[in-house]
Amino acid sequence: MQSITLDVQPRETGKAATKAVRREGLVPCVLYGVHTDPVHFAVETLALRPLIFTTETYRVALSLDGDTHDAILKQVDYHPVTDQPLHADFLALTAGETLTMTIPIRLEGTPRGVKAGGILSQPLSSLEIRALPKDIPGHISIDVSTLEVGESLHVDELGLGGSIQLLTDPARTIATVTAPKAIAADEDEEALEPAEGLEGAVPLEGDEEAAATAEEA
Repeated sequence: MQSITLDVQPRETGKAATKAVRREGLVPCVLYGVHTDPVHFAVETLALRPLIFTTETYRVALSLDGDTHDAILKQVDYHPVTDQPLHADFLALTAGETLTMTIPIRLEGTPRGVKAGGILSQPLSSLEIRALPKDIPGHISIDVSTLEVGESLHVDELGLGGSIQLLTDPARTIATVTAPKAIAADEDEEALEPAEGLEGAVPLEGDEEAAATAEEA
């Protein structure tokens, strides 16, 4: 997991103080953790952009009054109209203690099935994991180059190293390669056509009697 350093400044709490922070173009934030008392600070909006306009997970070094706090960005609240960040929560990292995180999935390679005309879809875009801070990846790369048409990759097929424990349902599908709709439709039509040799076949004895009865009626 890559690291980003943010130079932040302390702030006062309360509605009036929070509004004043936002008027200065800053985002009010808080750092919290199991072994950390809440630390209230503010950061420039532009400084947050590398963290919020990405699917990557970053370790964040918060530089505040000469101290550095090791953390990750946990949540961001946005303005409902402008989408500007209004508040951010950071979670303090503690060496030796596992952490539950949602990590993005990045598919690598072009499936064989796609080269043959199939379509790749990704029903699952992230995984929930539990791991030590040192083992948390920025993303999880998965090679899908061997997938053929009609094949899928599921969570239980993954093997992640280190202390990483997968918490996502093992049966969930991560990626699948399907046939193009046109090909699938042709196959369905073929399945509906009568089998070869049935046309003009001699009816069974019961069928002859039923046909004769119908004609007399």
